[in-house]
Amino acid sequence: MLARRPLALFVLLTALGGAPAAAEPPRHTEPPPDAAPRFVVYYNSKASPLAAAAETRFTHVILSFLGASADAQGYHGLTPPPHIAGQWDDVETLHAAGKRVLISFGGGLMNETHYRHLAGHESELAREIADFVTARGLDGIDLDFEASAMLHTERPPGIADGRAFLVSLTHELRQRLPRPRYTISHAPQAPYLDPDWHGGPYLDVLAKAGDAIDWISVQYYNNPRYDAPVAHNIVGRGATPPATSYRGLTDPAGQLGWSSDKVLVGLPVYKADAANGHLVPHEVARDILRPLLDAYGMRFGGLMGWQFSTLTADHRAWNAGLGGLLPLSRDADTR
Repeated sequence: MLARRPLALFVLLTALGGAPAAAEPPRHTEPPPDAAPRFVVYYNSKASPLAAAAETRFTHVILSFLGASADAQGYHGLTPPPHIAGQWDDVETLHAAGKRVLISFGGGLMNETHYRHLAGHESELAREIADFVTARGLDGIDLDFEASAMLHTERPPGIADGRAFLVSLTHELRQRLPRPRYTISHAPQAPYLDPDWHGGPYLDVLAKAGDAIDWISVQYYNNPRYDAPVAHNIVGRGATPPATSYRGLTDPAGQLGWSSDKVLVGLPVYKADAANGHLVPHEVARDILRPLLDAYGMRFGGLMGWQFSTLTADHRAWNAGLGGLLPLSRDADTR
């Protein structure tokens, strides 16, 4: 997603100004390897049809969001994303185009109240999620956990332990969704990785469950303190890179020291897709992709975009041009 990159970059910079069936449906195309660099996008609305993503450079499409209904009376089952209704057959369309298709659990659908009734029932929840993934012929699960109060060092009464929940759920999911067939990813907000924010709760999660996680997409948006300036706070340029920057997260001497091929930079595709953190595509290419590809090459984990559409110039540039800058491993395949 290195020999063609300078030309591609020049071109871009100048041109841009109910429950499923129990049995898994027949699959005609094996999923491509889950290899870096990845070019990932979330599908979160019917602004454009899911099948349109087949014509893009994205390596992974993540359907969002899968939720779970639970209350004091108990667990009532999963709630699939309604905008995917009538489009499930297009999962195979994306497979035929060489893309891995995941579904994301949580996101804005799930808050501290929902999770309170799920905590302690991770095994049952993981079984239901895994059954959903396999029944729909998907390639894995993404966990987008945004119930921040559950990650605090000191939680208010009635707020469950989000760190313990994520660690347990991740391990339970990996038991049921083994490698290499299935991918498990997480999408933490940047502050969750900051040791100065409640001790960096996601550092605990990754320390205890990182062996079960294939990669993380760090959300560098909706948190202004972590999103800019880009060179310092996202790329990590300077003598002392921030702990949550790409360099800070992947530095072997850093707080996390994660392999660079397991860390993706997450950005909003269009200005209306987030409150802040948006960069126009040529800025993404110039200020993020170029320095990170120069530094890490094929060990660069990749780029994640929130969210898919074909309706704006920014979306179309992501769908085509930005992917052309990444040295995708699939480009060398014969599929």
